[in-house]
Amino acid sequence: MLRVLLIQNPHAGGVRGARRLAAARAALHAGGVSVAEAPCDDPGASERAARDAADTGRVDAVFVLGGDGTVRAVASGLRGSAIPLAVLPGGTTNVVAAALGVPDDIGNAVAALLAGELRAFDLGLCGDAPFLMQATAGLDARIMSRVDPRLKRRFGKGAVVLAAVREWARYRFPVIEIEVDGRRELATGVAVCNLSEYAGRFRMTPDGRPDDRQLELLVFRGRRRRDALGFALALAGGRHADRRDVAIRPVEEVNLLGPPDTPLQIDGDPWPARYPLRLRLAADRLQLLVPAPPRR
Repeated sequence: MLRVLLIQNPHAGGVRGARRLAAARAALHAGGVSVAEAPCDDPGASERAARDAADTGRVDAVFVLGGDGTVRAVASGLRGSAIPLAVLPGGTTNVVAAALGVPDDIGNAVAALLAGELRAFDLGLCGDAPFLMQATAGLDARIMSRVDPRLKRRFGKGAVVLAAVREWARYRFPVIEIEVDGRRELATGVAVCNLSEYAGRFRMTPDGRPDDRQLELLVFRGRRRRDALGFALALAGGRHADRRDVAIRPVEEVNLLGPPDTPLQIDGDPWPARYPLRLRLAADRLQLLVPAPPRR
């Protein structure tokens, strides 16, 4: 019998999250799985639960139900182990689950993952902190640092939209200095991406893949509010790569040099940064359970 640890954030997703947790339990038991649970209130607890599972070897897989921050924490705990991670769609926005093709319905998601296959997934490093999706500096990082957690639990994406409008209206677009392949560059927004998907199903770096052993760098050089608005609209339409104030290319390493008050976020959560900060791929990879590709 497959032994599974289900790590879940009881606060993620509000009432909808509670329903998803009940559905996940039912689907796992219906699949003939032995389930142990680890409810975790914060990323640190999620990371410790995952690390304990990896160190003791008492389970065959770890399922996680929560937002992308919870997924990142669990991935950090499993880093370097052979225990696979299975991501269920939960939280306000679960970009990783959507990017991996996990169905949004919990019952279908559990069934697809139990019948799925293993895939090696790259991990980025922001300093020493691993990330699955992106590390970004600039306006979007400022927005995520200003989202009220209480409003986010109550209104979900609406709280993020409210913070976005407020911060966009007063952001000054300070210059960010970076170093790429030994060359210094200036930007007003920087995204170092392992996973192309961003803020839902938008593709920040269209050619990026999380298994190609390279990162993708997006540099934004707009200086005005209308530039940022234009970028957001172009991103929603998949046309942002054609903008003159945007450049996208594969990279091995990026150094964020500052200034010291530059806001930073990784995988949707604001992150305390001490510059200069090195971003690169981790040497080890994460084992993921993903749905099997459709038969042709």
